[in-house]
Amino acid sequence: MPTPASNRPLELSQKLYQRLLAAYPRPHREEYGEPMAQLFRDQCRDAWAERRALGLAALWLRTLPDLVKTSFLERFATLNPGKFMSDKLNTFLRPRRSPLFTFLFVFTVVFLIVFSLGVVITFLLPDSYASTVRINVETAEENYHPTGQPNDTSYDPYFIQTTFEVIQSQLVLSNVVSQLNLNVAWGKKYYGGETLKTSQTIEILKRRLTLQPVRNTKLIAITVYSEEKNEAAQIANAVAESYQEYRVNQRRQLTAAGLRALEQQYAESEAQIQATQTNLDYLRSQLKINDNDPAALNPHPALTEQMQQAYDQQIVEGQKTFKQLQTQLDELKAMDGRKLRNVLPTVTGDSMLSDLLGKLMNVQQQLSTLTNNYGPDNSKVTTCEAMLGTLNAQIDERVNGIMAGLGSEVSAKQAAVDALKAAVEQARTGDAQAQVREQPYWDEKRNLTRLLDFHKVLAAKLEEEKLDLEIPKDALVQITDTAMPGNAPVKPNRSLNLVLSAILGIMLGALCGSIAAFIAARRNKPQTAPAAGPAV
Repeated sequence: MPTPASNRPLELSQKLYQRLLAAYPRPHREEYGEPMAQLFRDQCRDAWAERRALGLAALWLRTLPDLVKTSFLERFATLNPGKFMSDKLNTFLRPRRSPLFTFLFVFTVVFLIVFSLGVVITFLLPDSYASTVRINVETAEENYHPTGQPNDTSYDPYFIQTTFEVIQSQLVLSNVVSQLNLNVAWGKKYYGGETLKTSQTIEILKRRLTLQPVRNTKLIAITVYSEEKNEAAQIANAVAESYQEYRVNQRRQLTAAGLRALEQQYAESEAQIQATQTNLDYLRSQLKINDNDPAALNPHPALTEQMQQAYDQQIVEGQKTFKQLQTQLDELKAMDGRKLRNVLPTVTGDSMLSDLLGKLMNVQQQLSTLTNNYGPDNSKVTTCEAMLGTLNAQIDERVNGIMAGLGSEVSAKQAAVDALKAAVEQARTGDAQAQVREQPYWDEKRNLTRLLDFHKVLAAKLEEEKLDLEIPKDALVQITDTAMPGNAPVKPNRSLNLVLSAILGIMLGALCGSIAAFIAARRNKPQTAPAAGPAV
């Protein structure tokens, strides 16, 4: 362990201990005084090297009670070496000393010891200044985002404690030590010019560092204590700046790592797109697919859904018409000739048949009139009958022609329906076969579309990360209040220490004095003589 340079607290402690050794008897001092002083000097150096003023004060808290006790026992032992301890106590607390005297004596001794110890510790402690810097710490998700969209964040109950540990970590404090050259500065100041190791300096710095969250805010107060007020402010600001730089570098490293991963993925995506496009062109050539729509992701059927619905509707209507015509034809065939003549004009609307039927009716009326006026051999009657026969032959011929036409129409309608059904079925079969044959091409095209969409997303994300890398991340840690040198030392509070030492001395003195007075009163109490027995 490096040996600290001589300084006033160590020299004062050693001189004071030399003076306090006078509490021991002379023979004891002559025999053990020098070894005790040497041991105390070594203990002082170790305590100062470990915790400086606090270590020295702790050493005095252990040493003074032991010194008082052992010096008292040594003095007590020199009263009469041949007596037992009880006899020595009886000598000290002999009846001639009143309880009040004993109380005042013990009270004074204890009070002076405690108060002196408080005074020694108070004036041994060096002046300590405090400087505080306040920072506003944001989580990475709460920080500014390049897209301007706020991120969903959840409350982290360990964020403040984690931040405290990071601030006190070697990653942050080592930069402070390096920046302020504390290894050399504190080595010269406390260790006789020997350069400290960074780990030793960090341990000392941690003991001088206090972290405290500011209530109801996201602010953190970083307080540094030092014997020099400028040094305290310097270190406090350096700690805040080092933590800010650590957060910025950490964010940049994460962003850079993510950017490299995105660039690699982007290059792999481009290679996949190129391979898929090559395969797609090959399938298109092999399968002889006519694809002129870049946005199409499915085959183009010869029979679209709208066309199929229209064809189905035509088939239904054609079948309905065929049924109606077939029923009408069957009913007409079931009629006799005379009735059929009268019905056909109303069914078909044939004007020629209507004219022939009208002429036939006129000829029949003329024949009836002529028959009433002339005999059957009359030329007019004969001419009229010949005309009647001709009309009947023409009407029969016309009726047969109409019936044949109706039958042909029914057959044509049936053929048209059957042909439409066959065409639709053939189109469906062709589309199904084409879909099976062209399926690899369309699957590959959909895969290419998916790759292109993902490639666009990667490109946007890549640009976003590049922009994010260029934007400064000082918003992660904002120094709201820089540390300023203190005007007055904050430690030790000498007035308060002296008052507390006096109060503690009074309480302990009263307690010890009361116990000593009680013992003295017991010693001064007259002994009652035993009653005399009967004379023998």
